[in-house]
Amino acid sequence: MTTRPLADLTVRDFCDALAAHRPTPGGGATSAIVLAQSASLGSMVIAYSKDKSKFAPHLPRLERIDQLLDASRREALLLADRDAAAYEALSALWKLPAADRAADPTWLGAVEEAIAAPTAIADLALATQAALASLREITSKQLASDLRIALILAAAALHSALLNVEVNIPLRADAAQREEGLRSIERRRAACDGVHAAAAPTP
Repeated sequence: MTTRPLADLTVRDFCDALAAHRPTPGGGATSAIVLAQSASLGSMVIAYSKDKSKFAPHLPRLERIDQLLDASRREALLLADRDAAAYEALSALWKLPAADRAADPTWLGAVEEAIAAPTAIADLALATQAALASLREITSKQLASDLRIALILAAAALHSALLNVEVNIPLRADAAQREEGLRSIERRRAACDGVHAAAAPTP
Protein backbone atom coordinates (compact mmCIF):
# COMPACT_ATOMS: atom_id res chain seq x y z
CA MET A 1 0.00 0.00 0.00
CA THR A 2 1.30 3.46 -0.87
CA THR A 3 2.19 5.60 2.14
CA ARG A 4 0.52 8.64 0.54
CA PRO A 5 -3.22 9.21 0.73
CA LEU A 6 -4.73 7.79 -2.44
CA ALA A 7 -6.39 11.14 -3.15
CA ASP A 8 -2.94 12.71 -3.46
CA LEU A 9 -1.85 10.38 -6.27
CA THR A 10 -2.13 11.36 -9.90
CA VAL A 11 -4.56 9.33 -11.97
CA ARG A 12 -1.58 7.61 -13.60
CA ASP A 13 0.06 6.84 -10.25
CA PHE A 14 -3.18 5.43 -8.85
CA CYS A 15 -3.64 3.19 -11.88
CA ASP A 16 -0.03 2.03 -11.61
CA ALA A 17 -0.52 1.24 -7.90
CA LEU A 18 -3.73 -0.58 -8.71
CA ALA A 19 -2.01 -2.68 -11.36
CA ALA A 20 0.89 -3.64 -9.11
CA HIS A 21 1.39 -7.04 -7.47
CA ARG A 22 0.26 -5.74 -4.07
CA PRO A 23 -2.93 -6.32 -2.08
CA THR A 24 -3.80 -2.63 -1.94
CA PRO A 25 -5.14 -0.49 -3.41
CA GLY A 26 -7.68 -2.93 -4.80
CA GLY A 27 -11.35 -3.19 -5.58
CA GLY A 28 -12.53 -1.53 -2.38
CA ALA A 29 -10.41 1.58 -2.84
CA THR A 30 -11.45 1.66 -6.49
CA SER A 31 -15.13 1.63 -5.55
CA ALA A 32 -14.55 4.63 -3.27
CA ILE A 33 -12.65 6.52 -5.99
CA VAL A 34 -15.46 5.80 -8.45
CA LEU A 35 -17.92 7.15 -5.89
CA ALA A 36 -15.87 10.34 -5.54
CA GLN A 37 -16.01 10.72 -9.32
CA SER A 38 -19.75 10.21 -9.28
CA ALA A 39 -20.24 12.98 -6.73
CA SER A 40 -17.86 15.25 -8.64
CA LEU A 41 -19.79 14.76 -11.85
CA GLY A 42 -23.02 15.60 -10.04
CA SER A 43 -21.48 18.82 -8.79
CA MET A 44 -20.50 19.68 -12.36
CA VAL A 45 -24.10 19.21 -13.47
CA ILE A 46 -25.21 21.61 -10.73
CA ALA A 47 -22.50 24.14 -11.60
CA TYR A 48 -23.73 24.37 -15.18
CA SER A 49 -27.37 24.59 -14.14
CA LYS A 50 -27.58 26.93 -11.17
CA ASP A 51 -26.60 30.07 -13.08
CA LYS A 52 -29.46 29.64 -15.55
CA SER A 53 -32.58 31.73 -14.90
CA LYS A 54 -34.78 28.72 -15.63
CA PHE A 55 -33.48 27.02 -12.50
CA ALA A 56 -33.43 30.09 -10.23
CA PRO A 57 -36.44 28.84 -8.21
CA HIS A 58 -34.45 25.69 -7.42
CA LEU A 59 -31.23 27.45 -6.44
CA PRO A 60 -31.48 26.85 -2.65
CA ARG A 61 -32.15 23.15 -3.26
CA LEU A 62 -29.34 22.90 -5.80
CA GLU A 63 -26.91 24.47 -3.36
CA ARG A 64 -27.95 22.06 -0.60
CA ILE A 65 -27.47 19.08 -2.89
CA ASP A 66 -24.13 20.45 -4.04
CA GLN A 67 -22.97 20.70 -0.43
CA LEU A 68 -24.01 17.08 0.11
CA LEU A 69 -22.15 15.96 -3.01
CA ASP A 70 -19.06 17.90 -1.97
CA ALA A 71 -19.13 16.17 1.42
CA SER A 72 -19.66 12.81 -0.31
CA ARG A 73 -16.67 13.38 -2.55
CA ARG A 74 -14.41 14.23 0.37
CA GLU A 75 -15.67 11.31 2.48
CA ALA A 76 -15.32 8.85 -0.40
CA LEU A 77 -11.66 9.77 -0.81
CA LEU A 78 -11.07 9.16 2.90
CA LEU A 79 -12.90 5.85 2.65
CA ALA A 80 -10.57 4.75 -0.14
CA ASP A 81 -7.70 4.88 2.35
CA ARG A 82 -9.78 3.33 5.13
CA ASP A 83 -10.73 0.38 2.93
CA ALA A 84 -7.15 -0.12 1.76
CA ALA A 85 -5.87 -0.07 5.34
CA ALA A 86 -8.57 -2.51 6.45
CA TYR A 87 -7.72 -4.99 3.75
CA GLU A 88 -3.99 -4.57 4.36
CA ALA A 89 -4.50 -5.58 8.00
CA LEU A 90 -6.70 -8.54 7.09
CA SER A 91 -4.29 -9.67 4.39
CA ALA A 92 -1.39 -9.70 6.85
CA LEU A 93 -3.34 -11.94 9.22
CA TRP A 94 -4.27 -14.33 6.40
CA LYS A 95 -0.59 -15.24 6.17
CA LEU A 96 -0.75 -16.85 9.62
CA PRO A 97 -1.68 -20.53 10.07
CA ALA A 98 -5.44 -20.90 10.60
CA ALA A 99 -5.12 -21.81 14.28
CA ASP A 100 -2.81 -18.87 14.99
CA ARG A 101 -5.08 -16.53 13.06
CA ALA A 102 -8.15 -17.58 15.02
CA ALA A 103 -6.28 -17.14 18.30
CA ASP A 104 -4.90 -13.72 17.36
CA PRO A 105 -6.74 -11.04 19.42
CA THR A 106 -6.76 -8.68 16.43
CA TRP A 107 -8.39 -11.13 14.02
CA LEU A 108 -12.08 -10.47 14.73
CA GLY A 109 -11.51 -6.74 14.80
CA ALA A 110 -9.74 -6.91 11.46
CA VAL A 111 -12.62 -8.91 10.01
CA GLU A 112 -15.19 -6.40 11.25
CA GLU A 113 -13.24 -3.44 9.87
CA ALA A 114 -12.87 -5.23 6.52
CA ILE A 115 -16.67 -5.42 6.51
CA ALA A 116 -17.34 -1.95 7.96
CA ALA A 117 -15.13 -0.02 5.52
CA PRO A 118 -16.80 -1.22 2.30
CA THR A 119 -20.20 -1.03 4.01
CA ALA A 120 -19.52 2.65 4.66
CA ILE A 121 -18.66 3.10 0.98
CA ALA A 122 -21.92 1.39 -0.02
CA ASP A 123 -24.00 3.51 2.34
CA LEU A 124 -22.37 6.70 1.11
CA ALA A 125 -22.95 5.56 -2.47
CA LEU A 126 -26.64 5.04 -1.74
CA ALA A 127 -26.97 8.53 -0.25
CA THR A 128 -25.07 10.01 -3.18
CA GLN A 129 -27.22 8.14 -5.66
CA ALA A 130 -30.39 9.48 -4.04
CA ALA A 131 -29.05 13.03 -4.15
CA LEU A 132 -28.14 12.65 -7.82
CA ALA A 133 -31.55 11.22 -8.67
CA SER A 134 -33.20 14.30 -7.18
CA LEU A 135 -31.41 16.50 -9.75
CA ARG A 136 -33.14 15.03 -12.75
CA GLU A 137 -35.94 17.62 -13.04
CA ILE A 138 -34.04 20.64 -11.74
CA THR A 139 -30.90 20.65 -13.88
CA SER A 140 -30.13 21.31 -17.53
CA LYS A 141 -31.24 18.65 -19.99
CA GLN A 142 -28.00 19.34 -21.89
CA LEU A 143 -26.24 17.62 -19.00
CA ALA A 144 -28.64 14.69 -18.76
CA SER A 145 -26.02 12.23 -19.99
CA ASP A 146 -23.52 13.46 -17.39
CA LEU A 147 -26.11 13.06 -14.65
CA ARG A 148 -26.96 9.60 -15.89
CA ILE A 149 -23.28 8.65 -15.88
CA ALA A 150 -22.95 9.95 -12.32
CA LEU A 151 -25.88 7.76 -11.29
CA ILE A 152 -24.36 4.72 -12.99
CA LEU A 153 -21.05 5.34 -11.24
CA ALA A 154 -22.75 5.64 -7.84
CA ALA A 155 -24.56 2.35 -8.41
CA ALA A 156 -21.33 0.72 -9.57
CA ALA A 157 -19.56 1.95 -6.42
CA LEU A 158 -22.28 0.49 -4.22
CA HIS A 159 -22.40 -2.89 -5.90
CA SER A 160 -18.61 -3.10 -6.02
CA ALA A 161 -18.23 -2.26 -2.34
CA LEU A 162 -20.88 -4.79 -1.38
CA LEU A 163 -18.92 -7.54 -3.14
CA ASN A 164 -16.14 -6.94 -0.63
CA VAL A 165 -18.63 -7.01 2.23
CA GLU A 166 -20.06 -10.27 0.90
CA VAL A 167 -16.69 -11.98 0.64
CA ASN A 168 -15.73 -11.09 4.23
CA ILE A 169 -18.99 -11.81 6.04
CA PRO A 170 -18.35 -15.60 6.12
CA LEU A 171 -15.30 -14.83 8.28
CA ARG A 172 -17.55 -13.80 11.17
CA ALA A 173 -17.63 -16.34 13.98
CA ASP A 174 -21.30 -15.85 14.84
CA ALA A 175 -23.82 -17.50 12.48
CA ALA A 176 -26.59 -15.00 13.29
CA GLN A 177 -24.28 -12.12 12.47
CA ARG A 178 -23.34 -13.77 9.20
CA GLU A 179 -26.98 -14.20 8.23
CA GLU A 180 -27.91 -10.64 9.15
CA GLY A 181 -24.90 -9.35 7.25
CA LEU A 182 -26.00 -11.12 4.10
CA ARG A 183 -29.56 -9.81 4.50
CA SER A 184 -28.25 -6.28 4.90
CA ILE A 185 -26.37 -6.63 1.63
CA GLU A 186 -29.55 -7.58 -0.20
CA ARG A 187 -31.43 -4.66 1.36
CA ARG A 188 -28.79 -2.24 0.13
CA ARG A 189 -28.75 -3.78 -3.34
CA ALA A 190 -32.52 -3.56 -3.58
CA ALA A 191 -32.52 0.07 -2.43
CA CYS A 192 -29.87 0.95 -5.01
CA ASP A 193 -31.70 -0.81 -7.81
CA GLY A 194 -34.92 0.95 -6.83
CA VAL A 195 -33.35 4.40 -7.03
CA HIS A 196 -31.62 3.50 -10.29
CA ALA A 197 -34.89 2.32 -11.87
CA ALA A 198 -36.82 5.37 -10.68
CA ALA A 199 -34.18 7.71 -12.10
CA ALA A 200 -34.06 6.00 -15.49
CA PRO A 201 -35.05 8.25 -18.40
CA THR A 202 -38.57 7.70 -19.67
CA PRO A 203 -38.87 6.42 -23.26
